[in-house]
Amino acid sequence: MNQIRMIIALFIVCGFMPLSSLAFRYASSLDFDYDEINDEIALYQLRELLLISYDLEMTRDCLYFRYQDKDFRLSVVNGKLILQPGTQIFLNGVDDLYFDEMNGCIYVFYEKEEKSHNSVIAQRHGIHLDGFSHCAVSGDEPDDDEE
Repeated sequence: MNQIRMIIALFIVCGFMPLSSLAFRYASSLDFDYDEINDEIALYQLRELLLISYDLEMTRDCLYFRYQDKDFRLSVVNGKLILQPGTQIFLNGVDDLYFDEMNGCIYVFYEKEEKSHNSVIAQRHGIHLDGFSHCAVSGDEPDDDEE
């Protein structure tokens, strides 16, 4: 009985061998662009950063904002979308890039290798510090009883 099962399994495996070689040949000829995936990951990280940033100011070619009490600028330098001060590269090999506002959201439009891409990166009116207390830590304000 075990020999019959072994022979049937061998026939099944031999039957799938030509199909698997055709599948591998087809999959190897697919052109996969890792740059698009890397760009999406980088834009996701940029969205995360801009989500907790505040005082966003936008021009066509720059995005200014405050993050952790420091001023930052997002702009294109030598075909790269760079966060300054410092050098954190989000997009590489960009031919043209500009920022625009639509429906209360800030979009980044860019061309790369003759393909146009766009993505939402932030809300236009994010966090404004005027709505928060001037006190950094609760308990720093003197109580009326202490005076």
